[in-house]
Amino acid sequence: MRTKILLLFLLGWVGIYCAQTKEQINDVPGMSATLESENNENTDPEKEKNKEIVDLVKNVIKNNENSKTSIGEIILKSKTIVYDEVLSENISNDIKQSDKTLRLLYLKLLKKIESTQTNYRKIDITLTKGDTYILPVVKIDSVKFDIQEGMLEFIKVYLNDGTTYTNKKSPIALLYLDKRGEDRLYNADGDQFVLLKNVVMFEPNKRFGFLPNDDTFSMKNNGKNPDRRILKKNDNINSLVSFTAYSDLLGLIGDEANALVNFEGKGKFFLNRHNLPNKFMYLFSSFQPYLHYNKVDSKFETIEVQGDNLNPIEIFRRHNFAVGCDLSVFKWDWRPANSLELKAGYMFTSSRIIINTESTTANNHIRYFEINLKSKIIENFGIDFNGKYMWQKLNDNEFFDSIHGKMLPLRGGIYYASPKAKGDDKVFIRFTNYLILDDRKKDFFQIQIGFTKSLNL
Repeated sequence: MRTKILLLFLLGWVGIYCAQTKEQINDVPGMSATLESENNENTDPEKEKNKEIVDLVKNVIKNNENSKTSIGEIILKSKTIVYDEVLSENISNDIKQSDKTLRLLYLKLLKKIESTQTNYRKIDITLTKGDTYILPVVKIDSVKFDIQEGMLEFIKVYLNDGTTYTNKKSPIALLYLDKRGEDRLYNADGDQFVLLKNVVMFEPNKRFGFLPNDDTFSMKNNGKNPDRRILKKNDNINSLVSFTAYSDLLGLIGDEANALVNFEGKGKFFLNRHNLPNKFMYLFSSFQPYLHYNKVDSKFETIEVQGDNLNPIEIFRRHNFAVGCDLSVFKWDWRPANSLELKAGYMFTSSRIIINTESTTANNHIRYFEINLKSKIIENFGIDFNGKYMWQKLNDNEFFDSIHGKMLPLRGGIYYASPKAKGDDKVFIRFTNYLILDDRKKDFFQIQIGFTKSLNL
């Protein structure tokens, strides 16, 4: 019995060994290739079907993601009409008396474009008075876009005849592209132009949405289906919130009552992206709330006042924290990289003081107008100048009545941003001279060095 059991046991192991050996035979390169090719021939239709299902699922997932992040699509047109600057003035003089004629003109243009199959062909437009004008229709080769803060800052159109057209006079708000179709994109000589609506169109997903991501890209006319590009909403907090930390050098190297460490957080929110017609100018485009905290040296942290000797300037100078908001009233950008901005704002500051051994807080309410000039000397290095006219009101409390004053701080600074920096990341040094208009003997100045960092959350 034991012998039989042992024999069965050995036969079992031999069977297992043989089975393993046969499986290993399939690992011979020639054999495995043959078997694999035979399996492929048998399963190709099934694999193809599975692949189609997988691709379909991927497309559904991708479209679902795009529907959540997309604000719309830019669609490139295949052909455009090239207008002559002088000729267009003649046409406008003919049709300005009749809106109906203008509509008929555009209908004729559209029909001619749709029926045009060649890359380049001239079409004739005959107005009601009998004059005939010749306008060329040219195939679009490609278009280059540069989008910054919701504005189409730069668009360059390349046509098949070798000419190029750009927006020389103003940026274009993408959210209002449907209203900016008549914007002219001029050639290098400025004697010919194409209309924006004849080059691209923007199909928004929603009436109100987000601004698109800052991006630079190109679209190519493939000759079959219109080239499309999905614009995704800008939900990156780096473009909205920045953090600044700096120190007053006078507080570090001298016996001065200036803040040793300053922390400031700012957020930028756009009210609209409209610009003045044909200008790089904006009215009431954004507002910027901020929070400011000062860490004053312990020697000057508490303000002690004896009797009625209360100095509102010193209280402002050594405040513990401030909150406020800027409103961009007017902004003007001009080439190559300059910006002038007028702001109106309000700031609230609070300081801890001791009056005749009694502890209390002194609160300042400050209204101001601010003008700011920025210029980039090179891509990563720039300067800025700032003037702020401030109306100060030291709020009354149980120890003193309210005190009013006026200040004019003038500031100049230089900054550097690394080529790899993102958002508003930079280091800076600046000098501020505070002119106390009510009593010039109280003037003071600050020298500050620090850095600004976009929050990465």
